[in-house]
Amino acid sequence: MWHIVMIGYLFVAIMYSVAQPGLARILIYLLFWVVLPSLFTFWVVKTCRRNKLMKMSEKQIEKSQ
Repeated sequence: MWHIVMIGYLFVAIMYSVAQPGLARILIYLLFWVVLPSLFTFWVVKTCRRNKLMKMSEKQIEKSQ
């Protein structure tokens, strides 16, 4: 579900960036409204999944002992 929201956000942010009058403003808007938030989102998702897998493996180890 989160990926649908992310795709919509990226579309709107890229279109807003492209609509800016100068190349410098386009690049700045792309960096701050598209690239950095996307990297942060992917980092958060990756970290949450890793932590979830670690908790599951710990519970499985405790059950087997």
